[in-house]
Amino acid sequence: MTHLIRLVLVLLACASGFVVQAPIRSATASRAAVTTMGAAKDGPFTPIVLAAKVVLGENLLQKLRGKGIALHSQEINKFCAEFGVPKKMNQALIKKAKAVGSDLGFLS
Repeated sequence: MTHLIRLVLVLLACASGFVVQAPIRSATASRAAVTTMGAAKDGPFTPIVLAAKVVLGENLLQKLRGKGIALHSQEINKFCAEFGVPKKMNQALIKKAKAVGSDLGFLS
């Protein structure tokens, strides 16, 4: 019986060397993520956006894009108000819409 216990202990000791330990978070690290505006991703709508920049001009395109984003955000807010979605989830939906817009190339 003692041989069996020793064998189990030896096997456990050997197996513990293969376990990856999670890095310890430093006490000074802040929890807030810094949001930066980077270059937009290229997506299927990037050629259309680039053509619109040439035809409409960058300033007019920015104004139209801003109005479109504002209207879309208003619709998300209406939807969330109608169905009682919490404010944090509402904000997360708006952030997700921005990320999807970037992935599709609308923000090129």
